[in-house]
Amino acid sequence: MKKIMILSGLLGLLALPVHSTWAKCAPLIKEAREQLASAKLSKSDEAKVKALLNEAEKVSEAGNHIEGVKKANEALEILKKH
Repeated sequence: MKKIMILSGLLGLLALPVHSTWAKCAPLIKEAREQLASAKLSKSDEAKVKALLNEAEKVSEAGNHIEGVKKANEALEILKKH
């Protein structure tokens, strides 16, 4: 019984980084979409931001939250330049 509790505790610790990354991904995508709505971008930059955000959602939903955060941050960087 003690081994089972230790094992389940360790598995829980392994899940924390994935959960915390997921918790960052969704708000970043939302923030970028909100900024995009009021940003004055060129058509090419707007298309690039939309593509990055769509890709961020897609990879995040597939479970790759680290890549989703990267894509969302790339979109936010483009938005900050304008």
